[in-house]
Amino acid sequence: MKKQIMILGLLLIFLCSCGSQGKEPSDKDAAISLQAPGTVAEEKDIQQVTVTEYPLPEEIAALEKLDLMDMGLYADKEQSMRNSNLLNFGYLTTDEEGNVYFMDETQQAIFMCGPEGDNKELLYEGIGVNLQVSNGYLYFVLYSVEGDFAALCSDSIVRIDINTKEAEVLYENQPGQILLMQDILYSSDYGSDYGLVSMKLEEPDGGFTGLSEIKCAFLNTDGRYLLYNESSLAYERGYLLAWDIETGTNYFVESKIAYPLLTGRWFSYLDFSTRTRHVLDLEAGTDTDLGYQIQHAVGDGNKLYWANQTRGSFQIMVWDGEEVQEFLTVEGKEGVYGDVSLYLTEGYLYWMLESEIFKEADWGYYRFSDGETGRLN
Repeated sequence: MKKQIMILGLLLIFLCSCGSQGKEPSDKDAAISLQAPGTVAEEKDIQQVTVTEYPLPEEIAALEKLDLMDMGLYADKEQSMRNSNLLNFGYLTTDEEGNVYFMDETQQAIFMCGPEGDNKELLYEGIGVNLQVSNGYLYFVLYSVEGDFAALCSDSIVRIDINTKEAEVLYENQPGQILLMQDILYSSDYGSDYGLVSMKLEEPDGGFTGLSEIKCAFLNTDGRYLLYNESSLAYERGYLLAWDIETGTNYFVESKIAYPLLTGRWFSYLDFSTRTRHVLDLEAGTDTDLGYQIQHAVGDGNKLYWANQTRGSFQIMVWDGEEVQEFLTVEGKEGVYGDVSLYLTEGYLYWMLESEIFKEADWGYYRFSDGETGRLN
């Protein structure tokens, strides 16, 4: 039976973070232009937000506390990009051969193609998020839309044999986000008493095993810990937790932190005190306020990118550890405020400009080797 999430808990955050304003379809002939090299972004005037201090919920207060600086966190380039793309809901991923897998909202289907949209091939008709590839299979969370925004359904976890295109349902219990790590598939869970479950990829018939009862959102990892936000007790208070994969232990890490992203030695997050994205350097111990009120970013451990949106266009900003600069401007249809998701791969930066959630979106790319840009769909 199909499981429905009626805009509760994480789903509310998940969808509202994509925007809820009325939008016109985006201009498919949008122009792309580069900013002059070295252009420094205008400094933002950020007003400090007063955040009420709350006692920790009993479930979290009972956990041992870890300090971010003492955890030895580090994500290599590949894991940094995977963490980044999952934070942006995983509409795009790649495999070791450089093939691109992306969800085309306009056609409500998942496609496989070359890095610049060449040799495009239909893999699956349906809406899939959290796309990830392992050993010849494409894994994703299947969603469906019935009528309007409020009837969005999280159906199941599905995997597709990339060669045969045969699909197999692995889980049908209101899955949230999935994360592949070596031979284990982790998933947040909203349909059982557990908040985090896992399955061995080599033993799919064995089903999922419950790990933690605390509901979770926005999974990131360094290979040892699963970092996540608690998503049901008091999401708006920004509780950051860590699941120790080796010991099977939950830890409380910090509060007032949301949308965590581990990339290299940087831990980037939305600070609830300033409502702006920060970067904590886990080696130097310095915390930088980027000055932008953004929930999502992508990075490879050396640079961090995010979209700064205005009506009719958006700018992709970049931070190199020292300063924020304007990197790329995409000119769209005047007056349209589309939602932008970024995806980082080896050699390319992709963006999805969504003008109507799960119904209309345009894909573009930037090639790092020579600065060429183009359309993916």
